[in-house]
Amino acid sequence: MEVTDRVHVVAQGWEVARIVEPLYELKADKVVLIRPENSELIAEFEDEMLADLEATERIEVETRTASLYDLDSALQVFTQAVKDHEGDDVFINVSTGSKIAGIAGMMAAQTSEATPFYVRPTLGGSDDIALETPDEPLIPGAGGIAELPVFELQGPSSEQLQILGFLHGTDGVTKKELIRYAEDQELPFIVNTNSKSDEGRYRLLESHIITPLTENEYVSVEKVGREKQVFLEQRGVDALAAFPLESETLEAVESGGDENYLKGNYSEAFTDSGHFDSP
Repeated sequence: MEVTDRVHVVAQGWEVARIVEPLYELKADKVVLIRPENSELIAEFEDEMLADLEATERIEVETRTASLYDLDSALQVFTQAVKDHEGDDVFINVSTGSKIAGIAGMMAAQTSEATPFYVRPTLGGSDDIALETPDEPLIPGAGGIAELPVFELQGPSSEQLQILGFLHGTDGVTKKELIRYAEDQELPFIVNTNSKSDEGRYRLLESHIITPLTENEYVSVEKVGREKQVFLEQRGVDALAAFPLESETLEAVESGGDENYLKGNYSEAFTDSGHFDSP
C-alpha cells in the first residue's frame, strides 16, 4: 500500500504562527515554503523560522521563490509546487503572504485536487501589509483553521497545454509544424488514430487542438503569406501559468519552440505530398 505525505504549500508574509502552527496541528510531513524573490523583503524572524523548521527532523522543508506581488509569478510557483506533489495529500495555506499570493493559492487549488485552508488571526493581528520590513510578526498568533470551498476550473487538456508550451516564445508556427511536433512527441490526438493521410492529420489538429484553443482565445490563427500560422495569445500564456504542467510541457515552454521544427526540415511523409499546405 502506497503511503502518501501531507504536504503544505504556503507563502511567507512577515508572520510565523499561521505558517508553523498548522504544520503541527494538521500533522504535515513536508512544507513547501514560497519565499519572495527580493531577499530584502524577508524579515530576520522569518529566516529564524526557516532555520527552526529545517532543524526539525519530523518535517521536510523545501523552499521556492516567487514575486508574491505578481499574480502570474505567484500562480506559476503555487501550481507547479502542487503538480510536483500530485501523489501526496496537498494543502494550500492561503492565510499568509500578500493578498495576491492568497489569490494565487486559491487558483492553484481550483485546478488541482489540493485542499485550501485559511487560518484566522488572533486578536491584535492585522492582515494589512506593512510599508517596511517589520521586526516582529504582523500576526502574533494563529486562530482556528477553516477549510475553504473549491470550485474546479476547466482548462486546456494536457496535450493542448503542451501545444501552448511549444508555441511559447515563437512568433507564430504553421500547422504543419504543429503536426510534426505532435507526431514526434506522440501526442494522443495524432498517434491514437488510424488516419494516415495529410487531410486526416489536419482534421485531427483542427478538432482536437486548433478549434478548442481558438474558441477559448488561447491561440489565434492568421494567414501569413501562403500559409496559416498559429499564434499564442495572452490568455494562452496565462493558462500555462495557471494550470499544473507535465514535464514535457515545461520542457516545451523552456525551449520556446524547438528550432528543429521551425526550419522546415520535415519528414518525407510531409515533403513528398504536393498538397500539404494549410487548408
